Amino acid sequence: MKFHTPSFILGFGSAVVVMGTARRLKPAVVEIGALGLHLARLGRAVVERQREHAEDLWAEVEERARHLREVPRRRRAGATTGNGKHVPSAAATQAGSAAH
Repeated sequence: MKFHTPSFILGFGSAVVVMGTARRLKPAVVEIGALGLHLARLGRAVVERQREHAEDLWAEVEERARHLREVPRRRRAGATTGNGKHVPSAAATQAGSAAH
């Protein structure tokens, strides 16, 4: 294999340039890395906040659905006190109170 001097010089020169610029670029690479880490943490915080809002919204939807599911049961069973006794309506209470 023949030794090609210009290729050797180009390879050696590029290695020297890379080694020399690595020292100069290290602070810039560290700053860019720190900025990327900061942005990643900010992004994660935003995602967590939005996820919590979505969970709160879903809990409200479930509560509303549970409430809507229970309303017809109350109407069907009539208004009771829980022990099976019927609760008089407001009109019946007023009529009963007038006849002492």
